[in-house]
Amino acid sequence: MKTNILRIIFLTIIIINSLIIFGFSAQNGEKSGSLSKTVITKIADIFNVEENRNDFIDIGEKVIRKIAHFAIYTSLGIFSFAFISTFKIKEKMQVIITTLWGIIYASSDEIHQMFSFGRHASVDDVIIDTLGVVFGLLVVMLIKKIYEIIKNKNIDIEKKKEVI
Repeated sequence: MKTNILRIIFLTIIIINSLIIFGFSAQNGEKSGSLSKTVITKIADIFNVEENRNDFIDIGEKVIRKIAHFAIYTSLGIFSFAFISTFKIKEKMQVIITTLWGIIYASSDEIHQMFSFGRHASVDDVIIDTLGVVFGLLVVMLIKKIYEIIKNKNIDIEKKKEVI
């Protein structure tokens, strides 16, 4: 019962995350660019960037876009791997399934962008997105490992208490 609830929660988050990605990809080039340009302009204002401001904004806009790609796909990787982890599948296969899902979704996202005015598909973005998914699944693996270590230490403590 608990596992089914976790699966529903993780799957719901995956669907919401995927819809957010889909929505960003559906934006035309001007709207998509203006969002990242607004963010980097605010950063330039905070740090009082005056010298080479236009270059800072042009380069920063691209960096912000790539960070956004990585971040949203990291989220997708976290919840996809968490979802896959609820099934009795070897961890190596869980990693493979999650990574393949990330590659497939990132590729389909780039194809989708080709149909949005002023946008194009980018192999670089598929790579960045996939790296985000892999980073996300590594985060989950690390959390699971920490949980196991803490759990095992608690078991060891309980065993020592029984001996005393």
